[in-house]
Parts: sequence; structure tokens; C-alpha cells
Amino acid sequence: MRVAVAVALLFLPRIADAQASCQPVGVWELVSGKTDTVPYPATLHSRKVITKTHFAFVTRDDSAIKPLRTTADSLAFLQSMAAGSGTYTLRGTTYTERPDFYPDPAYVGMDLAFTCRTEGDRLYQKGSVPVLQNGAKVGDVKLEEVWRRVE
Repeated sequence: MRVAVAVALLFLPRIADAQASCQPVGVWELVSGKTDTVPYPATLHSRKVITKTHFAFVTRDDSAIKPLRTTADSLAFLQSMAAGSGTYTLRGTTYTERPDFYPDPAYVGMDLAFTCRTEGDRLYQKGSVPVLQNGAKVGDVKLEEVWRRVE
């Protein structure tokens, strides 16, 4: 009995590491998210593609989708979309994105660190993102996202 307990204790750190690991490579679809305590709108949709060294995302807000009859309609639709990409590093459960392309150029080249974990087909990403005005940091916003693996 003592041997079985000792063997089980040897494997507990490995089990905990496996449960706390982050394996972000894949194609992900946003399930939910929030900034500080404000949930993302149900009309927001996003996909993220993560390779061994790079990430890319595309986002759209369906609340802006309507028949495009005027130039203003087209402009509103285009403004409802965003995309970005860059490189990332992963150290344990710290996933750090460094955008090369981003809707706000002030974030290009900035390290954006998150804790992440994967469980089954879910990727959980959590961290703080700086709020910038005219390129200067004026605060932080807490970000929490849940993604579902689609590939």
C-alpha cells in the first residue's frame, strides 16, 4: 500500500503539469471573452490561428452587418472588422504575443503576456493589456478569453 501511495505521489506533479499546460498550436474560435467585468457582445466573432512560432486573428462584429447600399454602410462594415498577427513565445503557461500587424500601430512590437492553459478542446487566455492614448500607457484592462479548437 505504501509503495502504491509513493508511486502515485511521484506522478502527481506530472499530472498537475499536464493539466496546467498550454498547447496553443491550432485553429481556435472565440467562445467567450470579457474585458475587466464587461462580457464581449454575442455579435462578436473571432478566429485565431497559432502555429509553432506565429499567431494571427481576425474578428468581426455582426451587429454592423446589413445590406451595403451606401459608402457609409461599407465603411461601417469594414470598421466592424479587425485583424492582427505576429510572433509569440511560450514559457510554461506564459504565452506572450508580439504583434507585427495590429489595428492600433502603437501595439506593434509590444510584448503582450498572458497566462494560458488548454483543457480538451479549450484554450483559456488571461492577462492585462495596456490601454494606450497617443502611444502612451494610461492604464490596463483585464482580458479573459475562452477559445474552442476547430482544427
